[in-house]
Amino acid sequence: MAIDPFLFDTYKQYKAGTDKVTTWLANRAREMNTFDDLFPSEAASAKGKGSNKRAKGNNTKEGMDSTEEGVDVAGLGTLFEHLEVDEPLEWTSNNLPPKSTKTFDAYVLEPTDEDLSFAIFCLFKDLTDIRHYVRQTWTEYRERQIAFTTAAVTMNTAISTPRRLNEEFLSNFPRFGDHSEIIKHPHNGYHDPSHEKNDEDFATYTGLHLKISSKVLFCDLTYEMIAGFFMKGRIPFYQQEQVRGAGIRSTDDEEALCKCLSLFGLVNSQCEGNFYNDQLFQALHIAKKESAIYTWVVFAVQLSVDTRRVLGKELSRCFDETQEMRKRTPATLEQCLSLGQSNKVNEPHKTGTPLLQGIKKEIEHFLEKDFMQELVDEYLGVRSALYRWGSFYLVRNHPMLLGLLTQHFLTKVHEVGIALGGDQGAIITSIHLYNASQQSGQLSGGLEWTDLEKIIEWQDSSWIFVGDRPKLPGDCLVHYNLVMGVSATILSKDRHGKSTLRLRKKTKLPISQKKNRKLRHMSTYFDLMYAIKECAKPGEPRWVLTRAAGEPLAMLEMLVGKCLESNIEKAASSSNCGNKRSSICPKVHPLRMISIFKDRLKSEEEIFRFDLLALNQRCVEMLRKSQAFCVEQSSMDYPKNEYGGDGQLNNCFSHMIAGVSGVPRSQPTRFREACLIVKEVVEAEGGIEYEKAKTRRFVQADGGKIIIDKFETPYEDNVLVYDRDHFSRIIIADDSP
Repeated sequence: MAIDPFLFDTYKQYKAGTDKVTTWLANRAREMNTFDDLFPSEAASAKGKGSNKRAKGNNTKEGMDSTEEGVDVAGLGTLFEHLEVDEPLEWTSNNLPPKSTKTFDAYVLEPTDEDLSFAIFCLFKDLTDIRHYVRQTWTEYRERQIAFTTAAVTMNTAISTPRRLNEEFLSNFPRFGDHSEIIKHPHNGYHDPSHEKNDEDFATYTGLHLKISSKVLFCDLTYEMIAGFFMKGRIPFYQQEQVRGAGIRSTDDEEALCKCLSLFGLVNSQCEGNFYNDQLFQALHIAKKESAIYTWVVFAVQLSVDTRRVLGKELSRCFDETQEMRKRTPATLEQCLSLGQSNKVNEPHKTGTPLLQGIKKEIEHFLEKDFMQELVDEYLGVRSALYRWGSFYLVRNHPMLLGLLTQHFLTKVHEVGIALGGDQGAIITSIHLYNASQQSGQLSGGLEWTDLEKIIEWQDSSWIFVGDRPKLPGDCLVHYNLVMGVSATILSKDRHGKSTLRLRKKTKLPISQKKNRKLRHMSTYFDLMYAIKECAKPGEPRWVLTRAAGEPLAMLEMLVGKCLESNIEKAASSSNCGNKRSSICPKVHPLRMISIFKDRLKSEEEIFRFDLLALNQRCVEMLRKSQAFCVEQSSMDYPKNEYGGDGQLNNCFSHMIAGVSGVPRSQPTRFREACLIVKEVVEAEGGIEYEKAKTRRFVQADGGKIIIDKFETPYEDNVLVYDRDHFSRIIIADDSP
């Protein structure tokens, strides 16, 4: 579901509100025959949209009674007829009043000279609020309240929001295509009656927790750096030594920005803005391609500058956390590859080998090696030594890209875990064995397999168990086989509550008519990235990427829409009386949308860091041990040719639980031994994956502490480079530095 309109920004709220008030006032004036007094035709201060927008009432002397003050009493006689009231649910009379057939005209205010200034104010209010929210998000990361990837993905999505706001603004005011035109407007086309143009407080913006100058509000310095450096050559390279030798006074932020802009331009020459969906790369590519520095482009670059400032000494932590993921993930993939080569659980372990190897190579290329320096060396040859600014310079100074890379690889590994664990069925079978052990009393009440409990929670108990969690052995048998695809008709019960399937010693459950239930996508963010591929051929992926996977704004709209729908459904289910209006999602301000988006990402941080591949292997090994007891100790009931081997792990458990449910057996079912194996696993490693997932977030327990970003900016942001000494001596090199 998409929000309509996509973003209900401040200016839209203002226009909608003024139009509503104007329409109400004009219609009330017409009803009271005072329209001409309030809206004289020669002033043309209101325009009606409708065929009768300026129709006057019949002001004949015979049809009117007037007071001494001249107010028309005729209009007052039917005043209550125009009141909008809710109709009651029940009537005490059968004579229902007829519905009013009267229509009301719509009116809008004519534009004034102040509209443009106010539209610019509304745009920059929304952009600055978003900018402050992104700064606040990185502040939360710095204080270890959210994961690194949540901050990065939120920032990347936030960049797409100003883009939409800017595009809507340009549709109404096209002459502001370049950001410089907006910078000029406060001095050329805006009058502040309370301040002079040279006053320090002229065109300042004051928010709840901040007060910023016009130069900081409009990002004057950032625009100047983009226009004066990045746009001057096809691939400009910053000449650090020559700039310093010339005595140019640049701050660390300005030097870092110029160096990063150099590398952004080089990468864009190869990928044309499509680099792991990084919206900053996209923004700079569009600026170069269209030779225009849009306002949203300036804000995208400004957000990158703000991020470095907010993180401060914690900037290096982003790289360290990414390297932690880089070191452990290939080891996990290698272990999965080894298991696939040594077992015969099913084919996906073998057919998925190229995918696992591809992820390993991709991680090595972008996170183990400095791909950016390799690109510089390839492009500049021997001259690249002039531009060695430190290992992994771009990603160290552009944390958002590091976060997007980390999220990308976490998502890829999670995708493999969902597919592999679902196809093999070992995780779901282990869940049912664990539940049967609990319900039988073989596991003490306080002993929980935390990892499996989290899977049940994330998957939804009704999906894992096909209904409520079974408690009796017979129910465990029925629900497990329903999960594994056995026809519900075969396992149905008669009117006395007895199973229609008569369990005898040689009774065998029919072969599954459908495939077993797979693991569902546990993350809303991940789920919106994929859609089921209809009529997929054998060997082809069951899922295809959606638009949300490649467009942050589409992901924002879909995820927020899904969250709002979920909240509305919960409210409707808890309400005693239905409400038709409750089915309509409210219009959402862009800042609120980003807030909902970030909160959902935060709630799903542990899901992406939960190692499904390791859990799947643990479940396979546990089922193997249980199978070995059955085949070796009760060979009469578990013939090796029928229940031995990795391909029969699930069938072996089904046969076991059938015996526990009452099917006659020649030897013990070995259910007790299986429960002891489950107990050993739970006691030794029952919560290991979930604990690791929590640790990998690098979030502290006191994450609820509220810390507000003060929106501090250095003094240099108020002094343009142009105004500094010797600005003309900054050396910019083009393709041949």
